[in-house]
Amino acid sequence: MKNILVKLTSIFLLVGLCFANDTNETNTSISEVNLPKQKSIFLSYEDIPSKVYVGALFPIKVKAIIANNDFEDITTTFSHDEDLVVVNPDVNWQWFSDNIFYNTFYMKVANENTKLPKISVNILQNSQFIDYESIEGAKTNIIKLTSDKYFSQVIAKSLKINKYKTTQFNDDSYIIVLEIEAEYSNLGDFKLNWTQRDGIDSATENLPYYKIFYYAIIPNHLKNFVFSYFNIEKDDFEKISIPIILDDDSVSTQIDLNPKDSGIEFYKNITYLIFIIIFFVLFLKRRKMTYIVFIVAIIGLFLYEKAPTNSVKVATKTQVKILPTKNSTIFYTLDRPMYAEKLAKKDDYIKILLPNGKIGWIKESSVIKN
Repeated sequence: MKNILVKLTSIFLLVGLCFANDTNETNTSISEVNLPKQKSIFLSYEDIPSKVYVGALFPIKVKAIIANNDFEDITTTFSHDEDLVVVNPDVNWQWFSDNIFYNTFYMKVANENTKLPKISVNILQNSQFIDYESIEGAKTNIIKLTSDKYFSQVIAKSLKINKYKTTQFNDDSYIIVLEIEAEYSNLGDFKLNWTQRDGIDSATENLPYYKIFYYAIIPNHLKNFVFSYFNIEKDDFEKISIPIILDDDSVSTQIDLNPKDSGIEFYKNITYLIFIIIFFVLFLKRRKMTYIVFIVAIIGLFLYEKAPTNSVKVATKTQVKILPTKNSTIFYTLDRPMYAEKLAKKDDYIKILLPNGKIGWIKESSVIKN
């Protein structure tokens, strides 16, 4: 009887041990399945502006620690609504040291209720995603500005006028062209509602710097061209006033006065007349035919200069531009072929004076060859 009890006890112990082993193996497999995946990307904000203005360009600096050396590329995606624009979404991440990378993204918001975007960073190897991490949108204070009619819609850390030029556009208007440069700005939004017409003729972007050629057609009774921008360094509006001084330089690359209507042309005509009078008086006093020859030569030179020797025939639908550049603003289109006077040439553009008095630049290929 005793032997039977011993055997039964041994059997129960063996079954218990087997059950315990199965339970341990099951628990081990469950715990292994539920282990969280180890991250290799850690994101954080390095620099966030305490406040931003609606329409303004502002930077967000992000830091990424990537604990994985086996990758060949980093990409970034953004989750945001249509009221926010990421100006440079594809900018490359910059290695700093060890496994640390930095990036600065420039953004603009359209209203004060806009939320900053969720940013996701992905690492790839052989064009395959191997890991990613996201960071929720940063928090900042968004402010909407209000101003007067002179506000150009530009918000900038700094702004300067490199050069400007004012010329006659028609009987009642001037056209002013400005080269404007700004830092940390939305200079591409430059707009003045009080002008008769305005626009950006060309722009160059090298973040955080921006440069534009801006033009405006304005009434010819104005003495100053006035606009303002919001200076984020001073946290206040700055008004800029430019004196309107007509420029008669006909070799400029910008729109110019008709050289035949300029003050220089007037003085040239007076000079011709003075020389003719002088030589005529000398002829009357000395009765030498040499002075008549001089008078005829001067009259011939005058007539040669006035003759339309630079007349060109321009094709229909030719676009007349403000500046001799590819992306320049088109302010007039010919509705039929017509003759125009060639005033100047720059690269593959020529400046023309049309019969209706308009002056601008056209592609040289628009000229009809005889």
